[in-house]
Amino acid sequence: MRILFAILLLMTNIAHGQENSPEVDEGIASIKQRTFDFSTEARAYKSSPEFIFKHKEFALDWIHAEGSDEFFKLKYDREIFSLMGTGLEWNVALNALDNRKVFYVLPSVGINLYMRIRPRLDIYTKFSGLPLGNRGHVSDFESGIKYSPQKNFSISLGWRRINFKLRRDSSSGSFNRNGLFAGVRYDF
Repeated sequence: MRILFAILLLMTNIAHGQENSPEVDEGIASIKQRTFDFSTEARAYKSSPEFIFKHKEFALDWIHAEGSDEFFKLKYDREIFSLMGTGLEWNVALNALDNRKVFYVLPSVGINLYMRIRPRLDIYTKFSGLPLGNRGHVSDFESGIKYSPQKNFSISLGWRRINFKLRRDSSSGSFNRNGLFAGVRYDF
């Protein structure tokens, strides 16, 4: 009987503690506060649509260029350090070019640096690339500024240069693009 009383007392204390806890909300409010570590970004990059889907450390970047070229980048980011909105990450990626004739894939390694200037304003620089000798080379440089007017929403403006080239077949195995981009991002 004492054990049953102790369990009942413990359960009521836990329930009472959860009732007053700020983490526990009722109804639709608790659904709105959950985060799923997923974000999606849409950009206009040199008059081509670009979409970036990110889940935790993994990101998929897709650019549909005019004509039939499509560029894909599957990337894994890992944090080196982060302090008050400023940090450094390293990444590995698979870069792919699909030009409707052949599908080419080249790996790359890189580094990301980001810095908080104001509470809602960040600047960042990303670089990845890898020379692959006779096989070709890939490089991707991006620098920009990101403004977050609301908690889960941000807009960005920047410059990006992508150079993907295969040495053995330079006509069909290349994707070169540089210029300004503007984008919107939502974090779920």
